[in-house]
Amino acid sequence: MPSSVIQQHSHATDPSSSISRRKKCTDDMVWFIHLPMHQAAKALGMSCAMIQRTCRSNGIQRWPSRKIGALDRKILKLEKNMFLPRDRVKRTKMLDEWKKLSRERMDIYCNFMSLI
Repeated sequence: MPSSVIQQHSHATDPSSSISRRKKCTDDMVWFIHLPMHQAAKALGMSCAMIQRTCRSNGIQRWPSRKIGALDRKILKLEKNMFLPRDRVKRTKMLDEWKKLSRERMDIYCNFMSLI
């Protein structure tokens, strides 16, 4: 067996390399939390079980993509309706709701980053 093959094989089974790869993947998770878990797992090169295990060990009980999607749909609906001709009071209420939803979406990302 050539020495390069032996070196590659020993590198693949080195536990420290898998730990650093796993740490890198958990750091990158925040970029994919808007996706369903199976798509995020595929993008990160992890299994869904590994993502669940990582999230649960860090205090995250649910993968946040559905909540983010719901907030995105509400925000989009408000953005479409905000610029229709309305009285000032309704427009102000819609803007306040838009700010609240946007803040809630940002909080999900911030909480996720702080826990991972």
